[in-house]
Amino acid sequence: MIGEVLALIGAVLVLLAAIGVLRLRDAFERMHALTKATTLGVVLVLLGAAIFMNQPNDWTSLLLAASMQLVTSPIAANLIGRSSDLLRRAKTAAGVDPDEPAP
Repeated sequence: MIGEVLALIGAVLVLLAAIGVLRLRDAFERMHALTKATTLGVVLVLLGAAIFMNQPNDWTSLLLAASMQLVTSPIAANLIGRSSDLLRRAKTAAGVDPDEPAP
């Protein structure tokens, strides 16, 4: 019962992150919604799955997947945010409106 609830909460968080990516207008807002909710959602789904597993090998695989999610997601968000900021600065320096879509 606890594993199912954790997996459901995690799935709802991932769904909310996907909706946030579709509804938010700026790259920084999208990145924030995606990284925060998805990281916690995936970890909760993996924790819920770990409750049902019987073998220690399964637990270590889920632990490895959760730790990789926790390590790589903030780094990827930082790189995406930095590249978006650099692109915005370059467009502003060139005299182009940074919020205008490309032709």
